Amino acid sequence: MGSRGGFTSSRLVELSTTLPEVVLKESDRWTNITFRGRGFAWVNHPENRAMIKAHHDERAALLATAPEVYEAGWATNSSAWVTVHLDLADADEVFELLAEGWRMTATKKAVRAYDESQGLGR
Repeated sequence: MGSRGGFTSSRLVELSTTLPEVVLKESDRWTNITFRGRGFAWVNHPENRAMIKAHHDERAALLATAPEVYEAGWATNSSAWVTVHLDLADADEVFELLAEGWRMTATKKAVRAYDESQGLGR
């Protein structure tokens, strides 16, 4: 991964399946990426964009550092969604954002098991 430009919506969907218990709900235009039915990302294939769940501070940092890549999506008290223009995005950065959105949505048990399988000591 690791470079800006050329990242596609299909590649993001493919990468999402490396996260545990991800279920994809697909149509011809959109893919809803979920953990046990709870959405943490939506991918718009025709526009090569994604909306990914994030923490408020993470969204603010992304908007400040790469406003051409990231836009503010909707927000709740607990999360702030980020719109990502995938063709301009860094693949590693987007996967990191996607994984964090998964962590915000998954159960503590699933997150712990994933971290152990990845050798992460969180």
